[in-house]
Amino acid sequence: MSERVRWLDGWRGLVCSLMVLYHLMYDCIIFRWLPYSVTQWWPVFLCQRFIALSFIFLAGVSARFTRSNLRRALITAGAGLLVMAGGAVAGEPILFGILQFLSVAIAAYHFMGRYTDRVPDRIAPWLWAALYLVTRVISYTTFVEPRWLFWLGLRAPGFQSSDWVPVLPNIFMFLLGAWFGKRLLAAPKDSRLRTAGAPTWLAWIGRRTLIVYLVHQPVLYGACWLVSRALG
Repeated sequence: MSERVRWLDGWRGLVCSLMVLYHLMYDCIIFRWLPYSVTQWWPVFLCQRFIALSFIFLAGVSARFTRSNLRRALITAGAGLLVMAGGAVAGEPILFGILQFLSVAIAAYHFMGRYTDRVPDRIAPWLWAALYLVTRVISYTTFVEPRWLFWLGLRAPGFQSSDWVPVLPNIFMFLLGAWFGKRLLAAPKDSRLRTAGAPTWLAWIGRRTLIVYLVHQPVLYGACWLVSRALG
């Protein structure tokens, strides 16, 4: 981002920290220290949704501040390939996970944002929110035979992925973030919306989210493996 908004960095840092804890829980399930049923607890489910939707929303906000969305999309796509390769090695295939989605959404916004920005500001948030809800219902209840449509949000029966963040409905959460980013950018620089702070450590993590995303799971899994070996 060309200029930092500290509370956005703090929000991103909080989400990143929750993601690390969530994946630690998942690794504990893999090593059979926790039952799989914990993933069905409603606080865990809500936390998982908060993490995913926050990352998408904040990526949309950042699309308003970055110097080059195309460069950002390429970096995110490269990181997504690394994570996908790591998942394949670990036996946890990732088909269109969150980094793949974000790279597509950011690139699409680079080329098409001028058209979505034409939606009047008073209508845009309601439109994007409504489209998100409608397409989420369609995506999670509709199954189709062509297997290659999974990236769009239409799964074939039996589809499985360790991380699945399809274009529909998530592109509309991204656009909701872009709408908010436009309002944030237009706010006076001395307004509370621009100057609100966040804990230093959260803001520090928030500025390094992609690095944390890439390294945290190998570190967590490796630590769990070492503990399992030590315990015999």
